[in-house]
Amino acid sequence: MHRAPFPSSFFRQTAIIHCCAFSNSSIVSWWSPTPEHAKMDSVEEIPPLRLQKTIRDHRHRELDPKTVVVCAVIDGEVAGVASWHVPARLRRSESLAETIYRKGIEYKDALEDWMFPLYWMIPEKRAAFSQSLLDAMDKHLGKGKIDEMWYLKILAVNPKYQRRGVGAALVDWGLEHARQRGEKVYLESSENGKGLYLKKGFKPVGEIVLGEEGKQLTMPCMLWDPDSAPSQKEVEQFQAGQVEK
Repeated sequence: MHRAPFPSSFFRQTAIIHCCAFSNSSIVSWWSPTPEHAKMDSVEEIPPLRLQKTIRDHRHRELDPKTVVVCAVIDGEVAGVASWHVPARLRRSESLAETIYRKGIEYKDALEDWMFPLYWMIPEKRAAFSQSLLDAMDKHLGKGKIDEMWYLKILAVNPKYQRRGVGAALVDWGLEHARQRGEKVYLESSENGKGLYLKKGFKPVGEIVLGEEGKQLTMPCMLWDPDSAPSQKEVEQFQAGQVEK
């Protein structure tokens, strides 16, 4: 596993993985103006402006003191990326100069997005989604409790390396750190990813519901508690038993 800071070549790779991994996903399809805007199965299908802004966002994510980005690398190629928000007590401190620089970058990015809008998503739906994440945290965990936990914000695996344990390894990285400190882990899951998290010991605590009745999108909210979750050895033994069967 590789932690930030990363070589500059990583950012283009992680941006492409992010776009392709979520191609045609339920949430991207929900906030996209058309089905074509949600489909990006190869780098050739990613519009240049979208790729440029995704690279920018991945590059600037390193500046966030609450975020730790981890990459799985196989033979020099990025196989997957995870973005973790760490508990408040583990967040790195910033000097005044670092804070001013980060805020300046955030302002520049916001200005760019105003001048060159993110035409591949409906702004109102994207804002509703972001607010629903915050509301779900307060509802299912308790107000402000997310700051005491690890939060898996993004998990994306290069389609070339899917079903090879890359996603599981990126999740295990965070679980091991949380287990060592006796801290909980929270995430929102897609329906496709739910099985992996259940195997790791996550339990559903609620769900996020978006959209109108009859066309609703649901996302499970899941919590991992070190006091009740299986050990890594138990998870490996279970997975080995599944393979034997």
